[in-house]
Amino acid sequence: MQTADQTETSITALTGKDNLPPRPARKQVLIVDDDQSLLASIRAGLEQHPGFRVLTAASGSEALGIIDSNSLDLAVLDLSMPDMDGLQLLAALSESFPEIPSIVMTGFSSPLMKQQLKQAGALKVLEKPLDIETLEREISRVIKGDDGCCCHLPLEIFLQLAAMEHKTIHLKVFRPDGCCGSFFFREGLLIDAEQGNLSGDNAVLAMLEWQDFTLGLKEYSPPFPEPRVNSALAYLLLRTSCRLDQYSNSACLDQAKGELLRLQQENSVGIDCP
Repeated sequence: MQTADQTETSITALTGKDNLPPRPARKQVLIVDDDQSLLASIRAGLEQHPGFRVLTAASGSEALGIIDSNSLDLAVLDLSMPDMDGLQLLAALSESFPEIPSIVMTGFSSPLMKQQLKQAGALKVLEKPLDIETLEREISRVIKGDDGCCCHLPLEIFLQLAAMEHKTIHLKVFRPDGCCGSFFFREGLLIDAEQGNLSGDNAVLAMLEWQDFTLGLKEYSPPFPEPRVNSALAYLLLRTSCRLDQYSNSACLDQAKGELLRLQQENSVGIDCP
């Protein structure tokens, strides 16, 4: 079992994002489970998949090393592992790589546990035992963005909506080329944003230029970090060549509300869109 200091050191090691290699053409999925026979079965069943490449780790510490040296598109984690359990690894991912979606596998689930795992950062919770076909389907849905909403409205309309309705949400944004980023709202205030090596105001400005993207929602709950967005959202919107005026009518706002509401219902995120 890792000590608290060892876990902190491992998590800190994840922040070396500047050293990551270029993103490969195929999506990369990391499967973490201490059951070697299960990992072998997953590798055999998915190694020829045309849409993604499977990496495997048999422990949380091994997973940290792989995450630190690869550009990942998804992590699939077993909840129960000896040296560093899935919750610790999930916390490390949410803290240092919030752009990497995660799926948790567990043989002991309940509605309360699923909600707690989603609050910890899990996009999905799958119950063991599960077959290769189910795992393949869920992986494909996530990396293709089928769990999000493909948007024809500009990103700023969704940011404005989150601010207007005082949302506390983690809004994730995915581009078709594999780039992704995150906006963090606390009671309607944009307090943080991350995109690649950028954070705060710079990340917001970079993502406001995106026009082809998919949205996703994650639970965002205390403790909240210190704000890294130093400017008001309205000011950041004015600094971009934003297209907000042509989308400011009620029909566009209603469309944005509908898409966010669908994501809320599918992911059981505790926000409301009246």
